Amino acid sequence: MKKFLIGLAVVIVLLLVAAVAVPFFIPLDTYKQQIVAQVKNATGRDLAIAGPVSFSLLPRLELEANKVTFSNAAGAADPQMASFDQLQIRLQMFPLLHGEVAIDSFVLVNPVIHLEINKAGRPNWAFGEPAKAASPAAKSAAAGSTAASGGGQGATALSELRLGELRLANGTVTYADDQSGQKQSLDKVNVTLSLPDLESPFKAAGDLVWRGKQIALKANVANPRQIMQGKSTDIALDITSEPVIFDFKGTATGGGTMKLAGDIDLKVPSVRGLAAWAAKPIDAPGTGLGPLSIKGKLNLQGAKLDFSNAQIALDAITAKGELGIDATGAKPAINGRLDVDKLDVNPYLPPEKPASSGGKAATATPAAAQSSDWSDDPIDLSGLKAVNVDFALSANAILVRKIKIDRSALTLKLKDGVLTADLTQLALYQGSGKGQLVVNGAGAVPAVSANFTLAKVQAEPLFDDAAGFDRITGTADTSTDVTTHGKSQREMVSALQGKGAMNFSNGAIKGINLGAMARNVSSAFLDASAGKAQQTDFTELGGTYTITNGIVKNTDLAMKSPLLRIEGAGTVELPPRTVNYRLTPKLVASAEGQGGKSDAGGIAVPIIISGPWSNLSYKPDLAGTAKQLLQNPGAASNALKNLVPGTGGAASSGSKSAPSGVGGALKGLLGH
Repeated sequence: MKKFLIGLAVVIVLLLVAAVAVPFFIPLDTYKQQIVAQVKNATGRDLAIAGPVSFSLLPRLELEANKVTFSNAAGAADPQMASFDQLQIRLQMFPLLHGEVAIDSFVLVNPVIHLEINKAGRPNWAFGEPAKAASPAAKSAAAGSTAASGGGQGATALSELRLGELRLANGTVTYADDQSGQKQSLDKVNVTLSLPDLESPFKAAGDLVWRGKQIALKANVANPRQIMQGKSTDIALDITSEPVIFDFKGTATGGGTMKLAGDIDLKVPSVRGLAAWAAKPIDAPGTGLGPLSIKGKLNLQGAKLDFSNAQIALDAITAKGELGIDATGAKPAINGRLDVDKLDVNPYLPPEKPASSGGKAATATPAAAQSSDWSDDPIDLSGLKAVNVDFALSANAILVRKIKIDRSALTLKLKDGVLTADLTQLALYQGSGKGQLVVNGAGAVPAVSANFTLAKVQAEPLFDDAAGFDRITGTADTSTDVTTHGKSQREMVSALQGKGAMNFSNGAIKGINLGAMARNVSSAFLDASAGKAQQTDFTELGGTYTITNGIVKNTDLAMKSPLLRIEGAGTVELPPRTVNYRLTPKLVASAEGQGGKSDAGGIAVPIIISGPWSNLSYKPDLAGTAKQLLQNPGAASNALKNLVPGTGGAASSGSKSAPSGVGGALKGLLGH
């Protein structure tokens, strides 16, 4: 045994001497040739070392090569897949004897790496078959590798990995996909990795330039061995750049399905800016989608994500809630809840064209009315088919254009391109409402259906904010059930179908005094300026309507007010934005308003309301009045005695040259 140990010691010494001495006696060109041959045999590619090479085995393997190039796959855009100004490797030899890899240094200086996928879908990092003519050394190495791996049935796991300095200095990495046309480039890449051992923290730090913006990265894994064993360990990730800042602190769990759990903090100065930087510009109307911040707890298990305790801020919108995403199916499924303080959607809407409303005719002209038209811009709802959604949304306040909504709550369900919004709570303009909206983007032509009810809503501010129409006041109860379809706003308005009802109480029609017209037929109709400051009070006003191809038709309008009853019928044509309506007021001898008889006797003086919304005109139907008087001259004569000066009664006192009888009354009314 003693002799054996002495002999073994001699052999070891001789091996050590050889390892140290061989590099000094064997020409370096021999090393170059062997390295080049081995790379060619393993990859089928050419390795060239144009600069000097230094090599040693003990006390550690050290290799330094300068001006190194590695050829690309056949047909690739660049002849070289990789090139380095300098390659440095320092690897400890003895730890390899018991399954440990201890890298003291691995440095690439000025590397340029080209990654490419050809039109056939084959990446250039998929190497060809090894060369048929392999050297004896290569065959021996391959045999040893096969034996060590148990004949290809398995590989011996490393028991330890130690990284001293693993550094990439001033690198460039490009990526090109000839199938999709996608191209990317990472420039000025500087990365340093360190791992003293598998139970010590793994640290990575570096920076690079992508699309002209510098990105700094930091990562830390507390105990890599825990992840390798399917256990959990603390991790941290930090990404800092001008377009986005991201921070994650939590735990990672290894095993069959990777798991992450922890706190995230995301800050984006501009969502539009981030999308443009990523070459995915947002083609959306409005000026919104600026600053975004998201904080909360993340739980990620494979393709499933849960995000809770979320605090979100987008532009001026702040919200809290939770979110779940399941991407294991054919399309992502999203569920969650979001409670918004104030939701102002105006920054995300296209700018309005110059408005011209019926309620502000004093400042509008017919020409201006034509500038406010329905849009022909295409409506694209195909994005609704991208995901399925089950979401609850509540808001303390909502602002859409000028429409102001108080506390509201709705649920959103999106399934295969069909969005259903159930409004379960709605407070607006001192009233309340509920309803449902269905937006169908599953087909080639978008479709919309809606039904809503409102109760005790103040009409004037609602109509003024919604349509710029401020000609009616009072408390409103309404119901609407409509459907439409079309590829643009104009098409949808023209295809609108449905029905509804509205009832107003204790209000007024502004801009006209129908009672004064009826009481003073000889002058009130002809005073154009009087209508601007007049109004017709009522206690009840209501009716039903139908909508056919965008034309709203009403036949049963009824208004009750003291001394006056009004019936109405006509149309509001939405596509051209015009009104053609006939009101028939009756002056009655009753002071009853609400609850009074609608058919109370009296003279009817019809009024025609017509024209564009921006410039409605109010004119008496003189021909209809004359026909009524001629058909019933006795009743008309009695009625006119107290209505028209000069026909008798109190109204004629003091008149010196008043016409007499029905004929005289008509002459006074019609201007001879």
